Amino acid sequence: MAKASEKRREETRDRIIMAACELFSKYGYHNTQVMDIVKAVGMSAGTFYNHFKDKRDLFEQITIESLETLRVTVKSLREPIDIWSPEARFETLLNTFNAIYDYVDSNPQQILMLLRVSFGVDEKLDGSVWDYFRGFAQDAGEDIQRWIDEGVIEGIDPMIFGTAVIGMVLQLIHNYLVEKRFKREDIIASLIKMIMAMFETYLTEEGRKAVDMALLKSQYPGTTSS
Repeated sequence: MAKASEKRREETRDRIIMAACELFSKYGYHNTQVMDIVKAVGMSAGTFYNHFKDKRDLFEQITIESLETLRVTVKSLREPIDIWSPEARFETLLNTFNAIYDYVDSNPQQILMLLRVSFGVDEKLDGSVWDYFRGFAQDAGEDIQRWIDEGVIEGIDPMIFGTAVIGMVLQLIHNYLVEKRFKREDIIASLIKMIMAMFETYLTEEGRKAVDMALLKSQYPGTTSS
């Protein structure tokens, strides 16, 4: 009985979140009121307040949960790889961007809400959201720093690289959901090419040799390093 009651509670919460995401992304945070959400879901205001303290609490929970879920998903794909292998780097990027766009396709309203509305609610929430986006950049920067430490690349600021990549990804996600000018597979392919090209610009001599050897092996499968 308790499990059934908890399941109904979770389902009600999910309905509130789905309706709120749609309204927030369409009308903005300040132009959406609790009663608008209640009406869209078809429930009493009392039911809403059983789940959330107020509109601000609802918005914050949606925002932080969405960002945390996405960050955990992406970080799970950042396991140590053979950083000397272009093929391994390509595979990691492909898996990462597919995971990101799987999440975008499954949660379009939440993502639109994050991109359109998550700044300007109040200073505290703005800071929390920026902390998450900075965290995404830092995660990417940690990979770059590891490659620097291993002698694969040099002469690049990890956080600048990470921030640039996150900026590109967010802009393309917004275009994908709103303008719909580009297909998912084209976006992912282009992102991988651009990131690989930027990465290879900073290869050390040893890193360049590894790339050349990988190319040689792809052309002549029986080739081995001396």
